[in-house]
Amino acid sequence: VGVASSVNLFQNGLGLTVLRHTDDWAELCTSDGPDGSKFRLNLKSVESEAQLSSGYNQMLQFEVEDLDGTVAKCAQLGASLDGPIQYPAHGKVSVMRTDQG
Repeated sequence: VGVASSVNLFQNGLGLTVLRHTDDWAELCTSDGPDGSKFRLNLKSVESEAQLSSGYNQMLQFEVEDLDGTVAKCAQLGASLDGPIQYPAHGKVSVMRTDQG
């Protein structure tokens, strides 16, 4: 299983820029943050779950302008909500996942 569908989600659903991409590996980058910082994300295709990751969920957090629109766009690209959208004091929060994690 390659990384193409994950790259598609991060690029077209969340707006990351693809820096490098092969069948089994990709490097993506966020746009400049408010403080000028950038975040790089590397994706690698693997054959099975890492031995020490059983019971561990990897989580990435993104701040977006339009949560409802982003959730809809990511759903069209294969992601699904992992529970309902929540409304804590600091703003709307959603958790999404794909079949690739």
